[in-house]
Amino acid sequence: MTTEVKMNGPGEKGGPSFAGGLAPCQIFIDQQGDWYHKGNLMFRQDIVSLLCEHLRRDEASGLFIIRLGGQECYLEVEDTPVVITRVEGETKKDGKGLEEILLFVKHLEEPQVLDPTTLWQGKDNVLYCKVFPQRLPARFLRPAYYQLARFVEEDSQQGKFYLNVAGSRYYIGRS
Repeated sequence: MTTEVKMNGPGEKGGPSFAGGLAPCQIFIDQQGDWYHKGNLMFRQDIVSLLCEHLRRDEASGLFIIRLGGQECYLEVEDTPVVITRVEGETKKDGKGLEEILLFVKHLEEPQVLDPTTLWQGKDNVLYCKVFPQRLPARFLRPAYYQLARFVEEDSQQGKFYLNVAGSRYYIGRS
């Protein structure tokens, strides 16, 4: 099955505002990672997954942009463009400690391996990390937060929290 997604092309008017000449996709992503087009929930997982795979962040403007089929447009994002819904820890073959932590991203089937160096704590103790090769920020939803918390340890001497993954200690940063 082929999925065709119509987006606004460069210079094509698609909405009331333009950011640096870039047209809006008229897509909004809420804090729970739900995608809305013109106010309507996008319920087709295949379309949202496709758009997620072509999502980038323009570092200069801070905009989240979809580039697909020679077209591009920007999204409105309440917090992060993707969210973590579930966390699983893979134990080492010898059964002692964690080998890696798998993250399940909403709308995507394949889990991502957590890069523990990208983990940080934001406002109201919300946890974030970066995912995908394009290193997009991702918010841990509450269930995923508690699943990850099982692996967090405290360094009482430094008053910091960390993950011990593959024999290395990774402290959780603050924003």
